[in-house]
This record gives sequence, structure tokens and C-alpha cells, in this order.
Amino acid sequence: MRRLAVRLAGIAVVVVLATACAWILFHLLRPELFRGRGATGSLPHYLDRAFLHFDFGRSEQGGRRPVADLIREGLPADVALLAGGLVLGVAAGVGGGIACARKPRGRASRLAQILSMVGLCAPVYVVGLMSLLFFGQDIGVVPFGAGIPLRYVEFGHSPTGWLGSLVVPWIVLGLPLAGMLLRTMLGQMVEVGDEEYVRAARAKGLTEWAVLRRHVAPAALAPTAMLASASMPLLLTNVVLVEQVFSVPGVFRDLTRSIGTANTPLILGMTAVGALLIAVTTFMFDALLLWLDPRVRAGEAG
Repeated sequence: MRRLAVRLAGIAVVVVLATACAWILFHLLRPELFRGRGATGSLPHYLDRAFLHFDFGRSEQGGRRPVADLIREGLPADVALLAGGLVLGVAAGVGGGIACARKPRGRASRLAQILSMVGLCAPVYVVGLMSLLFFGQDIGVVPFGAGIPLRYVEFGHSPTGWLGSLVVPWIVLGLPLAGMLLRTMLGQMVEVGDEEYVRAARAKGLTEWAVLRRHVAPAALAPTAMLASASMPLLLTNVVLVEQVFSVPGVFRDLTRSIGTANTPLILGMTAVGALLIAVTTFMFDALLLWLDPRVRAGEAG
């Protein structure tokens, strides 16, 4: 429990520091935006108001609504989009890497590696826009039984409609992560396949699939999880782009316009939310790595 409390405290510190750094940079680069505020414009006052009273001020566009209300409304969509893309990307990358490791030089493996490179290189907004232009509901040029919904549906209104409106955004968001993890997982499994304990398992008469599943894949998962954890800032950046392409009403949907109009209260609120999402997902991957790798557990115990 003590370690969990320390890690949760670390998440809180990261979120506060990220927001404080953004506040300081705004005051250094655009001081004219904060003139005349006196003591109410100081950093301690802002952090106290934001994190102890959940008051990030009012947005300077769209009727000057409280930023806290915008965060409450948009955060569920952000969490759903990020979680779905993360799960799909990790599952496809790890599963594809394991499947390709059975015959690394086979045609199916090479095709999967080519597709993974396409997923890595193609920008998510291009993939998203092309998906809508080809298969969008009522606008797609390719006739398809059920087109991609053009509007986000709240879960409370229709769970099936909510799922249908997020399936394609999840796929688009998870493709780059899947491509990255597939190549990493495949490379690690090929490298681990020459270890003595793997050769011993084969000598005992285990099938190749059993050897891959029981001995090779667990050893390759730890570095793959580390890469996935390090990729969270990139994944969050792609969340911002996917939200705009598919009109998902998340916290970051007005990021571009907010930057153009110097809407500092909303940008600082987005900074806090982004730092929170990255810190929480990184913590989850750290817990997974702790479970996967006994060397990490030994270091924690030490």
C-alpha cells in the first residue's frame, strides 16, 4: 500500500508540475495576457484554485463557460477513445508479433510487417479522413452495408450507437501503436528464441506454439511493454487528431482554435488532463512490467 500511495502521489506531482510549467511559459512568452490581475494571477493562487477547488477559470470562447465543466463533459470521451485505441493497439501488436514469430520469414509475416510499417508511417488524420471519404455514412464513395457514423453518440443515449461511433476511431488510433509493437515483439521473440532455456523446452518435445506461448512471448513482453509506455505522449497527440477528424467531443476538440485565440484557461486545463492521462497510463504499464519481469520486482524489493 505504501508503494501504491507513493506512485499515486507521483502522478499528482507530475500533473501539477506539467500545469505549472505551462503556466510559467505562458507568462514568459505572452505576459500581456495576464496584466492587471495582481495577486490573483500568481502561480500559487492558480494551482490552489485549480487543484484544490477544481477551478481552472473560464474559457474565453463559446460563452465563457467554466473550464472545469468542459473537462467534466469531455473527459469520458477522451478516456474511452484513449483506452480503446490502447487496448486495440497493444492486442494487435502483441498478437501479431507472436503470430509472425512462428515463421518470421514467411509470406504472412512479411505482409504483416509491411502493414505495420504503413500503420507507422501513415498520419492518423489522413487514415481517418480517407476512411470517412470511402466508407462514411451517407458520404462514402464505396457502397458498404453499414457506413462509419459521422456523429459521436453518448453511451447513456445508446450503448450500441456509442460503440459503433468509436470502433473506427479506435482502429485508426491503435494502428501506429500496433505497428510499432508488432515489430518490437517480433524482434524480441526472434532474439529470445536462441536462448538456452528455449532450446531446452524444444528438446523436451513441446510444440513450437507451446514454446512461443509459454517461454518466448513472456520474455519478449517486458521490452514491448516498456516501448508502449514510452509511446503514450505520441498516442495522446494522435487522440487530439482523431477527435477532430471523427468529431468526438473530448476535452481536446477545441485545441487548435484555443491555440489560435490564446485561450489560456482552456489550454492549461487541457495540459492538466493530458498530463493526467499520460501519467495514469504510464503507471498502468509500470505495474504490468512489474508483474512480467522478475528483475524489476527484485529491484523494487531492493
